[in-house]
Amino acid sequence: MSGRCTSVVEHPADRRGRRGAVVAVVLVVLAASLAGVLNSYTGEARAATQSARRPHSDALWTHIFQVIAKLNANPPKVPLVYLLGGSSAVDSTVSDQSWTAQVGRLVHRRVRAYNFGSTTQTYAQDVTIVNHLPTLPSIVLIGVNLGRYTGSVARAVRAWPAGTRPADGSGGQARSVTVVLSDAQKRQYVRAWLRIRYPLFKQNFAGNAAQLELLVSICQARGLHPVLLELPLNLPIVRHAFDKPRVQYRDSCRALAKKYTIPKINFLKRTHLVSSDFADLFHLVEPGRVKWQLRLSKTVVSLLARYGMESP
Repeated sequence: MSGRCTSVVEHPADRRGRRGAVVAVVLVVLAASLAGVLNSYTGEARAATQSARRPHSDALWTHIFQVIAKLNANPPKVPLVYLLGGSSAVDSTVSDQSWTAQVGRLVHRRVRAYNFGSTTQTYAQDVTIVNHLPTLPSIVLIGVNLGRYTGSVARAVRAWPAGTRPADGSGGQARSVTVVLSDAQKRQYVRAWLRIRYPLFKQNFAGNAAQLELLVSICQARGLHPVLLELPLNLPIVRHAFDKPRVQYRDSCRALAKKYTIPKINFLKRTHLVSSDFADLFHLVEPGRVKWQLRLSKTVVSLLARYGMESP
């Protein structure tokens, strides 16, 4: 056997084919890597949001049950203000005690204000709450946002527990956020919401809209004053990404407000919130929570005047 090395001359077509195959492999690897990064960011955003949210829904509901039991057992002689909504509503006030004191200072009379928001709270669950409120002069602020239309109405009903003991809820609930997303993560959360939550919004919109109308009608039948209130949204990050679903539910709320002659309030842009006021897209942290509560308190004062509840 000869010791000479035999060189093989590669045809240009073969070289192009091999180079194309290598490029194809690289593209596949890059695509897989990018998908992993995006999924990682999405998971990070979801996990951070979960940890940023306040106590478990069951604890919040127990608080609501106990406070309403106390109000029914010892009906107060001052106007009552309730805020209903999901976790965005939960994180929109500093505490019940702080909110109550702030409204009282602004209106120059005693009132009681309660944040009855809870994680993933639906309009159907609001109906349960309203059906157990005392029939006293009250304003019911019904928080509206995208998340209120994503839950299934069929599994939203929550039974009222028998024998709930009254509890002192005057101090409200501590607010705490353990994780605040970066702006890059918040923008990724926008894309994740459109991919994961928007289909649920479209699927459940009609059912939840019907529940909202039922809620408004029950409030009025019980002598309460329902008010539709736009909840916080991180507009500096979201910009126009959610315009289509927001227009859909806001048009629906506008028609509902007109039908039942009730206020529909949106002071979101006037509050001048910045991205750092939010943990993510929907949940406020300080100082955003402080800004929002003040604007909310001033709105409550005007509502008390509207319904003749501002004077002792």
